Amino acid sequence: MVVAKAKPGVAGARDYIGNADGAAPAPRAGMDAWIKCAIKYSNESLWNNGSWGQRDMKGKPGSLSVHATGRAVDLSWRYMADKNKGVPTGRKTSLEFINKVVANANALGVQAILDYFPKPFGRGWRCDRQAWSSYSKPDISGAPGGDWWHVEISPSMADNPQAVEAAFLLVFGDNPPTA
Repeated sequence: MVVAKAKPGVAGARDYIGNADGAAPAPRAGMDAWIKCAIKYSNESLWNNGSWGQRDMKGKPGSLSVHATGRAVDLSWRYMADKNKGVPTGRKTSLEFINKVVANANALGVQAILDYFPKPFGRGWRCDRQAWSSYSKPDISGAPGGDWWHVEISPSMADNPQAVEAAFLLVFGDNPPTA
């Protein structure tokens, strides 16, 4: 993957690195902390549906998944009462959380977010453009209708759980919402 350079003139834009840092040998402590914070600060409307794993992108053989770098997680908003996962208002509640994450993406180290739910082909937010883009063709496997958010964070956050916790505290405060 070639790094996508920050768009000139876009306030706060940062380079998007995708999978350019290569596969990680194990989960990364900062990513694990990011996942825990996301669950906590989303009113537990989200749950970890998959993070680190050595694999290619779904539907794109030979292209390393960002999950393999240890900097990506799929956070599901699907309500599963029998497994005590999520909340009945999962999509709505998690969307409120995601909107706040996007508004504070640089502080939280967010590189990208994919939303598999919207028709016709989902949408994606990236740090190089600081904006959402609706897909006009089937670029992401699972869209439309997918019940999760794919979130990618920077290498510096993926390796620093203390920085992750401090960033969430700065953005969300010390009184996380309760489900």
